[in-house]
Amino acid sequence: MRSERGWTYDELARRTGLARRTLIEIEQGRTIGSLKTWHALAHALEVPVDNLFATLCEGHEPPAEPAE
Repeated sequence: MRSERGWTYDELARRTGLARRTLIEIEQGRTIGSLKTWHALAHALEVPVDNLFATLCEGHEPPAEPAE
């Protein structure tokens, strides 16, 4: 969503109050971030928080049921 808007990491950091490094690590999948972080992102991007999590779930298969 950041890149779709043409925003740099610096722009998103300014809009969220989050560190640029944090944003990079979240986007590259190296950290998960706190609920407070996701709330700040949703607010800055003007989308509901669940939209951000839905993006993470696209194409993800739940783990298989353990064999009995």
